[in-house]
Amino acid sequence: MALIWKTELQGVHYQVRRAGRTLRLYANGVQHSEFHPKRLLTGSVWDLLWLPALLHEPSRFRRVLVLGLGGGSLIPPIRQLLNPDVLVAVELDPAHLQVAREVFGMEAFGVETHEGDAQAWLRAYQGEPFDLIIEDLFAPSNEQVSRAVAADKPWLNCLSDNLAVSGTLVMNFGDWKEYRESPAAADEAMTGYASRFRLSCSDCHNAIIAFTREPARSIHLRRRVEATAALATRDARARLDYHIRQLD
Repeated sequence: MALIWKTELQGVHYQVRRAGRTLRLYANGVQHSEFHPKRLLTGSVWDLLWLPALLHEPSRFRRVLVLGLGGGSLIPPIRQLLNPDVLVAVELDPAHLQVAREVFGMEAFGVETHEGDAQAWLRAYQGEPFDLIIEDLFAPSNEQVSRAVAADKPWLNCLSDNLAVSGTLVMNFGDWKEYRESPAAADEAMTGYASRFRLSCSDCHNAIIAFTREPARSIHLRRRVEATAALATRDARARLDYHIRQLD
């Protein structure tokens, strides 16, 4: 893969490499984002972060918040499939944000980006709640895939407080064990939610957990995937790799 961009910041080595038309962002050798100008799907964990929106009608997600933008892999599918009125993303790492803005071109997708600590940003936030919150907080200095912040009760409460009454919360965990050992797996975490799901794919160990305010079933997601033209092409069907299991 051709190296097209690199920098070093606070001991972290960042690179963007090109394979064909696919751009991949790495930090200390760990891939954090991927972008292809003509594809919505990555065939990996980034697809799982927006996919739970299809548990319900996409038109309900008018206000979307992404905590942990990385290079912005989530933004093109969110824009095309949900097309929210408000799309906000918060990213702590200035190198990731630079790649998102200048290399991957995310500002063309109408996303309002903020550089800062996602927890501090949300705790200080005073605006309207969001219909969809995607929480993907992983530190670039981690050479193994694990969360940068604890999914503890105060943070879960903060996320819930900023989620609309019919909203969906999606959280990324390094693996199933990390989720199971967190307060997010407890019965108490279901307060205010009707359903909880786990999403996974073949090429990574991540456990994506989706909480929905209103009852949902995995068959609803599968039917909407089949009915969505952008996901029904031969290339999309071959690339979309997901497993979904209802937990509650």
